[in-house]
Amino acid sequence: MQSSEQFFNAIATTSITEAKYFKSTASTNLIALDWLEKDAPDRAIVYADHQNSGRGRFDRHWVTEPDVAIALSIIVRPDPNEIDHLPLFSPLAAVALVDVLASQLGINAEIKWPNDVLIQRAKTSGILTETVWRGSQLFGLVVGIGVNVFRQSIPPKDLLQFPATCLQDHTSQQIDRYSLIAQLITSFNHWRPKIGSHEFMNQWQKRLAFRGEKVYIKQKDGNIQLSGILKGITNTGDLEIQTENNQTRSITAGDVQLRPAEPEN
Repeated sequence: MQSSEQFFNAIATTSITEAKYFKSTASTNLIALDWLEKDAPDRAIVYADHQNSGRGRFDRHWVTEPDVAIALSIIVRPDPNEIDHLPLFSPLAAVALVDVLASQLGINAEIKWPNDVLIQRAKTSGILTETVWRGSQLFGLVVGIGVNVFRQSIPPKDLLQFPATCLQDHTSQQIDRYSLIAQLITSFNHWRPKIGSHEFMNQWQKRLAFRGEKVYIKQKDGNIQLSGILKGITNTGDLEIQTENNQTRSITAGDVQLRPAEPEN
């Protein structure tokens, strides 16, 4: 069976509206953004088995080697309630993925604020949400999700900004990528109506990595902005840090990076 046939058979079990499949492409997010500006419906998706110039935070590239990872972009045309929660769409995708990993593969994963999924403190997924505006009017957004599934998907160590891992190294089950995509889409659609709700925020807090530990907030250039104990997240998705002088600081996702403190010897 061809990969495209496997893909379309799997997503037929979901409630997506339309889908585009690519054996290889530069970036699923770029294709989705272009489609969004034309006629893409809400809940349409773009998927590629190989992505050679995926997009990440701070203009980083996320390369998806052929047939070993997931490169998925979900198109969202938000309703009025969702417009009030745009910063929460990246953690929405993370919550959806973490739930699927637990329920389907028995993998206990965590969410590294604001948009990564970790397994045993190593990155297995990165999420990038990009918006399209027409003047002051929001046209829509694209939620890009990259997941390392098999070992060949892990980048060389000299290219890593953070320790990395893959799903298959943490489960004895043989992973079917297309089935996993369908489950992820279903989970995303399950949590989407709950975005910003008490249930959603509790689930995010419960899965938040490094809570109660000392962390550093670094600027885009690598300089440390502040350090302290990670207390949790606010109702708007900001990170709460208790500094050394017992002040509570809220950090908004943007051009900053979260890093755990190095363990003391």
